[in-house]
Amino acid sequence: MPDIKPLVPDEWERLKKIRLAALQESPDAFLSTYDKENAFSDKEWQAEFDRGIWHVCTRSGRLIGLVGVTRERETPSDERFLEYIWVAPGSRREHVALEMVGAVLDDLRVAGVRTVYLWVLDGNEVAVLLYQRLGFVSTGRRQPIEARPGRTEEQMKLVFGGG
Repeated sequence: MPDIKPLVPDEWERLKKIRLAALQESPDAFLSTYDKENAFSDKEWQAEFDRGIWHVCTRSGRLIGLVGVTRERETPSDERFLEYIWVAPGSRREHVALEMVGAVLDDLRVAGVRTVYLWVLDGNEVAVLLYQRLGFVSTGRRQPIEARPGRTEEQMKLVFGGG
């Protein structure tokens, strides 16, 4: 069973290291790029860290996953977004994402969050199936990705209690 814990406030450099590793390893899975985020200043990384709660997943002390929970100022207090979802290559197809995202969703439910959203790149059917298994459904909302011409993403949501 993997260990899933949120990063603590002084671990912004750990988020930077993990995020850059994920962008380098899976460049087509994210909207951003390694080159763009590698150029961030320490101040920008600290601001990114402060934007959410970042959970790391480890097994036997080895990092195997990352997921972030964010809420923008204008977002209702009972809504959150999942971001940065990534599983290390050697741990894929072992239900790590299911356990990691499931644990984070359980925490959100207990905290009183009612709705959770995420965006998934079109063509990432493995991710869509995972999110559907966790109860997410399409909102029907799609948007083009400016940074990646010709690609789009779809918004999915999970309403706790099925409403």
